Amino acid sequence: MFEPDGIVMTASKKNSKATMRLERLLRDQIDLTKVHHVAGGPYKGILINKAADDLDNVDPYEGRLEFLAYLIDHSHADDPTQDQWTLKFWFRGKADGLTKKKTFTDYFQELMNPSNFPKNYIGLMKKALVLLRGYPLIKRLDLEVQQIHGTSPDLDLPPIRSFVTVFTPNSYTYQFVPEVPMNNKTFLTFMIRAASDAHLSLCAVYSDLQRKTLEIVIGGDGNTVSIVREGSMGPVKAEAITMNILSNHEFRYFWLSWRDHHLEVGRGSLYGHGRFLHYHVPPNKQFNFNCLAVATGRASHGQWEFAELLDPEKEFSKEAKKRRLKLSLIWLAKKQRMLTCLEDAYPNIMPIAELIRQCKIKQTDMITAVVMLKDLQKRDLIREVEEGHWMRMQVRETETDHEVRLVKDLPQLSGLEQPTIAIVTALYCEKVAVDSMIEEKTTFVKYKTEGESQVYTMGRIGNKNVVSTKLSRTPDKSQATMISAENTITRMLGTFSRIQHVLLVGVGGGVPHYNDYAQHVRLGDIVVSMPATRSGSLYIHCKKVEDIDGSDKHSFITRGYSCRDTYLQRIVTRLRDTVQNEPFASAPWDDYMEEGRDALHDDSSYTRPSIKKDKLFYTKPDGSIMQAEHPTPAIADSHGYREGQPHVRYGVVACGKPLRKSELLRMEFTSLNGIKCVDLNYNGVLDSLEGNRNNSFLVIRGIADYCDGDGARKEWQPYCSLLAAAYMKAVVMSMQG
Repeated sequence: MFEPDGIVMTASKKNSKATMRLERLLRDQIDLTKVHHVAGGPYKGILINKAADDLDNVDPYEGRLEFLAYLIDHSHADDPTQDQWTLKFWFRGKADGLTKKKTFTDYFQELMNPSNFPKNYIGLMKKALVLLRGYPLIKRLDLEVQQIHGTSPDLDLPPIRSFVTVFTPNSYTYQFVPEVPMNNKTFLTFMIRAASDAHLSLCAVYSDLQRKTLEIVIGGDGNTVSIVREGSMGPVKAEAITMNILSNHEFRYFWLSWRDHHLEVGRGSLYGHGRFLHYHVPPNKQFNFNCLAVATGRASHGQWEFAELLDPEKEFSKEAKKRRLKLSLIWLAKKQRMLTCLEDAYPNIMPIAELIRQCKIKQTDMITAVVMLKDLQKRDLIREVEEGHWMRMQVRETETDHEVRLVKDLPQLSGLEQPTIAIVTALYCEKVAVDSMIEEKTTFVKYKTEGESQVYTMGRIGNKNVVSTKLSRTPDKSQATMISAENTITRMLGTFSRIQHVLLVGVGGGVPHYNDYAQHVRLGDIVVSMPATRSGSLYIHCKKVEDIDGSDKHSFITRGYSCRDTYLQRIVTRLRDTVQNEPFASAPWDDYMEEGRDALHDDSSYTRPSIKKDKLFYTKPDGSIMQAEHPTPAIADSHGYREGQPHVRYGVVACGKPLRKSELLRMEFTSLNGIKCVDLNYNGVLDSLEGNRNNSFLVIRGIADYCDGDGARKEWQPYCSLLAAAYMKAVVMSMQG
């Protein structure tokens, strides 16, 4: 007869005020004895109750809008009547205040759209009911209308008033109110209902209520005095006797101004009237306030309402919509940037000030940035481990097959529990991909609010105990990053003393060959470090490039790294021979790729991008750039060739800052040394392995771009990380026994 989630309207009239309650109810919550009409067709799911003498009491509303409407009655000499409308909103779930405010503002904007505005009240009610179906966050909406007599004949629509409601407990616990924007504002109008001790703080730094903060207390000391303090519970700077200025039974209006560094507080909604507090802020305490926080003391709980005037022409015009859309897209990009910064820093914790600096967010936008962080936290993507200190969370709290523990000290492991294989990653997506290959795993984050943290995921692959870790990265990939990487490896090898083999797994930049398919490396391929020259180097760091006099060639100053223990290279050779002998059989890493996707719950970011996005470009000696075609194998060599499928290439992996400066320089260097892949400067990792006398390592790279794996084509990074992790698992599984 009606939808399981129906919208029920109940009308009531009392004391000349008409109320229409629109309520979203489940099937078993609907009282069929009260239903007067069940709508069908385009109104299916809407039910109309019989008129009620009074409406049931409900929890306090969470948002409110008020406006005045003028109606012309042509049957009475076009005399206008004036109605005051109030829309009260309740919400489902635990959305934050900004989301709720945007929801009810968007709903009101659609309801009042002049292009299809109803001609009468019945049409308005129908529109309100139908629109509500598209706003599932709204649980209940009350529309109250009351005629105002003795109105002015002025037919201009007055401003619409939007109210932000905040409830504060009797515990002197501040709540920040991001729904009330403070940028470019020097004045507030608000209402309070409280018995006493209403605290309001103007802050220049989010979450810091001590420094760069002015605290106003209204009705302190049992509702007898009001004061201004520097910081929460700080020294008193202004005081006034205000007997019974607050009421626990009714709302009372107040205004607050901090224009020209003069803090003024007055009673009533009219600025300049009823002032009872004044404080001239000295020059050394003059800050740009961009955050608002409120609280009530232990003697009273409170309800606050902050009023804002909305100009319909400015708020709901096409230009305003475009501005809001543009601003929304900008903040969406900033939110992703903040998440990326936390991923790079992981497992290190970032204080909010540093995060804001790295993301180039203005101090005046800090409150919005914090709201974005809170939203990411609700989605289990990040966590505020300590006040103002944030960390990327690798696992959602709802997942049960992978536990993440934040610890100060690692648990003691017996000899049999100690891992013998270590897997090192640098990007967050690399760590997630590697961990998807590990069974019976637990992640320990040994964190510090200052200094370097460590992350270790311990488990097994086959019958081998393994541990994976992640290097923390700084935005500029500076020398500090390399020192941090060396420290991470040294600590890991010191913590897990039985590690025999180290696998460096992640993404890199492919070295293309424009004419020879057998030498060509393209996006979505795998490169495994194998020696290409008599030096036996698996990894080469290009330290410096010098010009050769009288030639267009260059001299490269390098440092090579090789393994005295070639066990891992023999495993790779055996894998290669097995696959080459069965060109049409599925490679083992293909199966592990599918297992990894399942473990990642089919996260779409780890899906292979379209092959059309793998475009190859060539830089001519004159600096001009042209697009080139990827080479394909000759017919005689095409057995096992699969377009758009990963191919494994074997050769040296290189790094070095000079190689990132010039494509022509990079191509000259890679051709001389048999390089198949260039990645970021991880030579510090190899230095640490060598210094700690670890003689067995292997580098496995999924090819994400044609530079160093950290280029603009970040869309390839998750997939290529999973690809490298799958090959890593094939190597470890070949070591069983």
